Amino acid sequence: MKKYTYLLIGGNGFIGTNIIHKLLENERDVYCIDVYDSNTKNIKNIHFKSCIDDLTDVNLLKDLVDKSDIIIYLASSSNVRSSSNISLVELDNIEGFINTIEIIKDFPDKKIIYASSGGTVYGEPEEIPVNEEHSLKPISPYGIGKVTTENFLKYYSRKYGIKYVICRYSNPYGTYQNPLSGVGVINKLLYDYHTSKETKIIGNPESSIRDYIYISDLVDATIAVSENKISDNNVFNVGSGVGYSLSEIIDEIELVLDSKLKLSKNHFGNENVSRIVLDVNKIKNKVGWKSKISLKEGILLHNEWIKKMLESD
Repeated sequence: MKKYTYLLIGGNGFIGTNIIHKLLENERDVYCIDVYDSNTKNIKNIHFKSCIDDLTDVNLLKDLVDKSDIIIYLASSSNVRSSSNISLVELDNIEGFINTIEIIKDFPDKKIIYASSGGTVYGEPEEIPVNEEHSLKPISPYGIGKVTTENFLKYYSRKYGIKYVICRYSNPYGTYQNPLSGVGVINKLLYDYHTSKETKIIGNPESSIRDYIYISDLVDATIAVSENKISDNNVFNVGSGVGYSLSEIIDEIELVLDSKLKLSKNHFGNENVSRIVLDVNKIKNKVGWKSKISLKEGILLHNEWIKKMLESD
């Protein structure tokens, strides 16, 4: 099997860091470019090189693209909450992607994996789970930005022959997730519990339904589609395929902790969808991937990581 060389753009965040560790475990050569070096600065491996840059160094980016076979694009400066407060941030995300793919288009032998958002691009579906053919009706600036970037990627693929895969991730949680980012309810609930804080719950816990995926499953799916030619020029939902209400998440965490959480109600606005569960049959049937980590296993694993992280501070 060919040992591909990877370039992760925006790779020092939660998802990218986990992908990098798995790729190095698989003995792949990995380049990473990001404005931050927080999560990967301690990696000492001859197969890994990290570049701290904001993607404006065209010559550096060309060199890294030239050296790589597969490019995983994770760069984003927003989330649902932040872009709902300042929607113009999505223009920065879109511009950054276009500037990057303008470079990649001159290397048509490369393959680009784009990290999209299965939790936002479909909007409020009438029925769940939703498959990849469902209409895209995002209700948040973040989701609108993701859909726009997906469309630009498809356009560049048609015009220049770029191979791509769009991964529409559900709600990931696990190792290296920043508990202070305000993203990730499982992460936030566990962190707040271990730091004796109250967690503000948004919306109705009974009717707020999400598809949660443990990070190692997401990583395996991403690598699987990146190294499988049958996945080229496809869109894949990447999730557990199972929906849990926020009440069920809280109950499961309290069982794991054997303790009650401190909760209060809060209001965010109408940018969050009320329920979303992904149909993942396409990636199962086409690529042969399926999630392995159950919700309980994932919460146990993440709880142990949160405790170790707090002990090391």
